[in-house]
Amino acid sequence: MNLHGVENSSENLLMSLFNHGVSNVQPRNILKNFIKAYKTKIIVSNNKYSKTYNNFKNILPICVGKASVDMGDTALSLLKNFKNEISEGVIVVNKENFKKVKGFKCFSSGHPVPDKNGLLASLHIEKKLQLLSEKDLVLFFLSGGGSALLPYPSSNIKIEQKVSLNRKLLNSGADIKEINTVRKHLSKIKGGNLLKMSFPAKVHSFILSDVIGDDLSSISSGPTVPDETSFNDVKKILRKYNLWNDIHKSIKAHIELGIFDKSLETPDKTNKVFLNVENTLIGSNNLCLKSIDSFCKKKDINAKIWKTNIEGDVQVIAKNFVRDLKKKNYKKPIILISGGESTVKIKGKGKGGRNQEFALHFIKNIRKFHSNLKFTLLSAGTDGRDGPTNAAGAIVNDKSLDLIENQNINLNKELENNNSYQVLKKINSLVIINGTNTNVADIQLLMIN
Repeated sequence: MNLHGVENSSENLLMSLFNHGVSNVQPRNILKNFIKAYKTKIIVSNNKYSKTYNNFKNILPICVGKASVDMGDTALSLLKNFKNEISEGVIVVNKENFKKVKGFKCFSSGHPVPDKNGLLASLHIEKKLQLLSEKDLVLFFLSGGGSALLPYPSSNIKIEQKVSLNRKLLNSGADIKEINTVRKHLSKIKGGNLLKMSFPAKVHSFILSDVIGDDLSSISSGPTVPDETSFNDVKKILRKYNLWNDIHKSIKAHIELGIFDKSLETPDKTNKVFLNVENTLIGSNNLCLKSIDSFCKKKDINAKIWKTNIEGDVQVIAKNFVRDLKKKNYKKPIILISGGESTVKIKGKGKGGRNQEFALHFIKNIRKFHSNLKFTLLSAGTDGRDGPTNAAGAIVNDKSLDLIENQNINLNKELENNNSYQVLKKINSLVIINGTNTNVADIQLLMIN
């Protein structure tokens, strides 16, 4: 790990708490809490239920998402006592996290923009699933990023056409549920469609959530989860955002056919394929925050979970943080623990990420509305990557704005250009770590001194 700007105990403490939270949602540390393998059976359990799998002739492990390498490695280690056959598994992961894992065919796939490698991975998975029978068990390990990493456009639709529509949707103002509704209906895998390939085999999915609120149907567009939306919904969404007449004719034809032919619809909860699947949530942003809070209590550190399920524009969130700080009089020092996933409006051509922009907007608002506050703030992505940069995020304090001004940096201008990375680099306030092999969105740790 390489951390810039950690020069005092406050910053060291926040960084250690961040690392603790991340470690508690890494597959290598949490999968053992859910999977127990014996010679002839596998037991999957959590606090709410226990499921036993036995009398299976073969197990197929499939791992899709940013945490796939860690998931695959850990899964095989946990299954070492199982004496029945374990087929060569499949790992599909982004290029930054790619590593070959023994016992798996590994694919390095495009993210955030899908590519041909991802399509090859989808075709390979389809081929393996279609060979299965009711005596087979699929262990499916899913983490964030799977929507892009595992593209499989519906018939007569090309990847480039899907990518173009996705870009238009993102720019249209459509929310993530509307975007996912469209994505699912243009895919042979998303929205529960993967189960059409695997049926009649049994499937158990282990899901690491990067989605705020942990809606399983939204995580990587829910390949093993029922979909309650329809082709009619897709058409309404595209009309709502004036995109219906701006999409490729192949996509339009597929949607019209799906409205007419109900067999093309994504499977809902009444479909027989869901009789053969179990979905287990193994980690999330909220679980990460709780682990940090619990650790603080054990160490007698004054801390509190402050804000959860954070969503929205970074500028608005930064203002809300400062506004809400002024409303409460906390016993100090205190660490306020928050998490979620913000968004950034891209207007310029600079370099940065949502956590980096949030940190700079926060110190701007502190100066304006709460100038006497002594603080240290860490805001970083649990996957170790913030936007298209090598930084996970930023760590700033009540002196950071002075450092920026002393270097004659026009902060407003740099933020207009979305150039947060270069500003933070100049004041040694970037958090730079390696990939973490997990992804549960972002964490904000605010120490009030």
